[in-house]
Amino acid sequence: MARIKDVAELAGVNRSTVSRIINGEGKFREETKIKVEQAMAELNYRPSAIARSLATSSSNMMGLLVTYYTGGFFGEMMEQVQGELDMHNKFLITAQGHNTAEGEREAIRRFHDLRCDGYVLHSRYLSDDELRDLAKQPTPFVLLDREVEGLEDRCVTFDHHFASSLAVQRLIDLGHQKVGCISGPNSRYNSVQRKQGYIDTMQKAGLPVMDSFIEEGNYGRKSGYQAAERLINQNKNLTALFSCSEEMTVGALQYFHEHSIAVPEQVSLMSFDSVDLCEALYPKVSAVHFPISQMARTAVQRLVGLVNKTAIEEDRQFHAELRLRNADTTPITVALTTDVKA
Repeated sequence: MARIKDVAELAGVNRSTVSRIINGEGKFREETKIKVEQAMAELNYRPSAIARSLATSSSNMMGLLVTYYTGGFFGEMMEQVQGELDMHNKFLITAQGHNTAEGEREAIRRFHDLRCDGYVLHSRYLSDDELRDLAKQPTPFVLLDREVEGLEDRCVTFDHHFASSLAVQRLIDLGHQKVGCISGPNSRYNSVQRKQGYIDTMQKAGLPVMDSFIEEGNYGRKSGYQAAERLINQNKNLTALFSCSEEMTVGALQYFHEHSIAVPEQVSLMSFDSVDLCEALYPKVSAVHFPISQMARTAVQRLVGLVNKTAIEEDRQFHAELRLRNADTTPITVALTTDVKA
């Protein structure tokens, strides 16, 4: 394996010159730079990332904290973060928080131990106070899909309450009065905001919101299936359903197909969506779009700006877009009956 001294000997320069050219330090004649680059190519020499980090006080690594690795949402988030970091010649280190505050703390400790230059945090369990304390440390971070008072310049946010309201209002405008909701876990702030958007919009329209109209899921497909089953069995007069995640929508749609409940003729379906999964379903499901791709890229851009101490002008606040397809566009035509198979 070639070493830096081998490059220096072949190029006819000293080792410090090779090191400075690799690290972009100082000015050199173009002829000298070309000789060093040619020597590196001939010897197939790759600079040590560790050595470069010691020389430049930068690891060129960025950390990304996610809740867990599975699911299209988190896959899309990681892909977009990686893509944006590639443009800045940065390496990505990922860690999952395992749905606990301690898991998120441990992930951040790993980023620190690896000397990451900064972190993108999709944190769901660390308290606002803990995040404000973390902001006092020298390593910068950006919060993805979370707002913390006092850290607004580090936050890339989305209005979940308004997004739900937009989706539910669409169903109301189609004439639906009995609208059920599959919510996310009540332990998450954004899940609560989505559910509250549903409740507030129904109440503003003067429509009933009974406890039996809302079933809590965990954002997984199985929970969507089970929630749809409970909702239909408890409310034979439901004509529409709003699901607070695309994965739960898949589960709900599976239940409807298996029990011969026609969508949208008997039950109209509306969903949250972040990776256009609803476009691939049959029938295609209308959804309020959660732009995680753009948000993830913006978070990286803001983080790179913090690391480089440069101003970033990109908007940090994102808003919902209603994408109409054909699982909600038919107004009520056939009512559910009490002989629906359980």
